[in-house]
Amino acid sequence: MALGRRTQNRTVAGLSPFPPFVLFDDIQDVNNLPQVKSVFARVVVKFPRRRNSQHYILQDITGSKIEAISNDINVQRFDALLTQGCTYTLYRVAFCLNREELQFRNIGHGLELGLITHTIVDPFTKPIQFPPFPKYLMPFHEVYQQPHKTFIDVIGIVLHLEPLKHIGGRPYREVVLMDSRWH
Repeated sequence: MALGRRTQNRTVAGLSPFPPFVLFDDIQDVNNLPQVKSVFARVVVKFPRRRNSQHYILQDITGSKIEAISNDINVQRFDALLTQGCTYTLYRVAFCLNREELQFRNIGHGLELGLITHTIVDPFTKPIQFPPFPKYLMPFHEVYQQPHKTFIDVIGIVLHLEPLKHIGGRPYREVVLMDSRWH
């Protein structure tokens, strides 16, 4: 009996590869938003949950920062998955324009990163070192021009550190800093 060659037409579900990896500053085309990409990021700040949203500040491997937001049904999921100070590989995140009045403009980015239903979170296991400081640092003379309780990054020398006090049920500490220009 001769072996015959048999062809079969099969319908196979298409493999959906992960989107390409980008750095936060790579997304420049605001006319082509939202864009779904993958990123490596460290959770620098995890803000408390607020009604149906939660905000984060993420830092990529170059030191750039971006505001990340989870909304509605995703809040509880990402609150449990993401820990402040830990680093993750995030697949299928959405880069979009910042829609909120409250923007963390001092982090040097006008976009926000959406943690959406299709976002996959994995622990970061690559041998890449994250920088110990952010890419954008605010000069001291601009700090005084910022609204009260604004999130900023500065670098300087600590000249004086008061002990931690509790005033009105809140922790309070005064710190005296000096930059390289003696300000």
